[in-house]
Amino acid sequence: MQVYMKKGVLLLWFVLLSFCMRSQDNCFQFPSRFINIINNPSFEVDPAAACTSGYFDEQGLMIPYWTTPTDEMLTGYLNACTGFLVPQNIIVNEAYNNVYMYTFPLVPQPIPDGNGVAAVADFGSQGAVHIYPFHKSYVSTCLSDFLEKDSLYELDFYVGFGVKGPTITSVNNIVLVPEKSISPEKFTLFGYTNCSNNRIPIIGCPAISGWTPLGSCLVYGDGGTWVKASIKFKSPDNFLGISLGPGCDTNLVLSPDVTQYNGQTIAEDKYSYFLDKLELKKSKVPAPELQIVSRTLCSDTVVLQVQPAVYTSGFIVQWLKNNVVIDNENNDTLIVTRENYGAGLYQCRIQNDSICLTSDTVRAQLISIPDAQVLGASDTVACVGDTVMLNAFTDPSFTYVWQDGSTAPYFFASQNGNYSVAISSACETIQVHKNISFQKCDLNAYVPNAFTPNGDGRNDFFRVRFMIPPSKFKMNIYTRYGQKVFSTSDFSAAWDGSFKGSPQPAGTYVYIIEFKDRKNISRSLKGALELIR
Repeated sequence: MQVYMKKGVLLLWFVLLSFCMRSQDNCFQFPSRFINIINNPSFEVDPAAACTSGYFDEQGLMIPYWTTPTDEMLTGYLNACTGFLVPQNIIVNEAYNNVYMYTFPLVPQPIPDGNGVAAVADFGSQGAVHIYPFHKSYVSTCLSDFLEKDSLYELDFYVGFGVKGPTITSVNNIVLVPEKSISPEKFTLFGYTNCSNNRIPIIGCPAISGWTPLGSCLVYGDGGTWVKASIKFKSPDNFLGISLGPGCDTNLVLSPDVTQYNGQTIAEDKYSYFLDKLELKKSKVPAPELQIVSRTLCSDTVVLQVQPAVYTSGFIVQWLKNNVVIDNENNDTLIVTRENYGAGLYQCRIQNDSICLTSDTVRAQLISIPDAQVLGASDTVACVGDTVMLNAFTDPSFTYVWQDGSTAPYFFASQNGNYSVAISSACETIQVHKNISFQKCDLNAYVPNAFTPNGDGRNDFFRVRFMIPPSKFKMNIYTRYGQKVFSTSDFSAAWDGSFKGSPQPAGTYVYIIEFKDRKNISRSLKGALELIR
């Protein structure tokens, strides 16, 4: 059993460039310089050593500085000195030892650099033992120097998209169908802080065992071609180890191609890709950062400034709030007040001919202040027998003290009088007043003050009863915290004490009823009702 290349046919080296950036921000461009901290970036072996192709970490095959962090799936190595063929005895041995054995596609020619390439797998299998994201393989290496925390980097690498070879073989009751490469494929770069432990025996995606995803790239390519890809990222920590291979979230192939072999139908749901010529680059400029220069919460001012000083001139500066551009805010400093933009998530975008970078997000917080209009108009007329709910709630951090000393954010009034509440925040206290006058009303309506939705057939529903049907009607019912649990414009409709099919707890609820009476006069009823269980 061998892994094949096309003979007598020259495949043109067709190079595409795949631009991959942070998915959350299309503004991620920076000038960079090559840094030589990846040892053996083209997977070369010692020319004096025995000519061989095979699999990473197998006995007798050593790719200097490189290993694989995964044990279940095989990571392949193919060398020009063997014609990119894996010897048959190695294939047979691995087939006996590994239930997830597979063969590789034909390597596109010529290869980007040197004599060797790595081959990583991304299976679409939905087997009973391991499912996605397990069926994947990777290459990993220890860098000669750290990726520095908060610095910007770019990893360029080549991806080979192969086509199937001509041979199917059965070994140890395992049918080996030559692989192919499907397009597109997502590649992810992972980082590990302690490289002495980067050869941890794990199954599947490195993120399962603590590797940190640094960036991803969706790569498109035709069979028989090499594609240059680029992953740009901001390093979230100091990393000495890196690993490259399929993204953890690549999708399973639910309807794979099939091959007939000795009467068997074999699903072709195993895909392989080739890697070569890695280049790591570091940004010539630092990542922009936001600093809170000053914060005076009680005077409602937060001053934000973009750092470092290199970005204060010669760049187009654009501020954003909640990912939306703030018009005409193009200075290195932004003043946020309650009236001017308010609390939210802020970013700053820096751009010139060669740079487009967006800072990390900073939350600008402003202490809420009490609202003097929270109880509405200062005077209210209600009907005798009604109960008026005064709801002063605006912020959970506030405290409330009513005229009788009660401290709930709401108060129920049923008698004439002047009601008041002192609302206090961390910065100030205000007094809010409400004068209520109760009068006799000819409303032609009866509103109960309680009901018992227990299914006994008595008083199970809350409804308004009219002697003469109103020409217009609307009723809303709220919890004491202001959540609407029932709404209707049908005067004959009734509330059964549930919300979205779930029975609501016993307690006090508030109704607001609006209708036109028999004289076509608009009326409004507000009050409290008790749900009893």
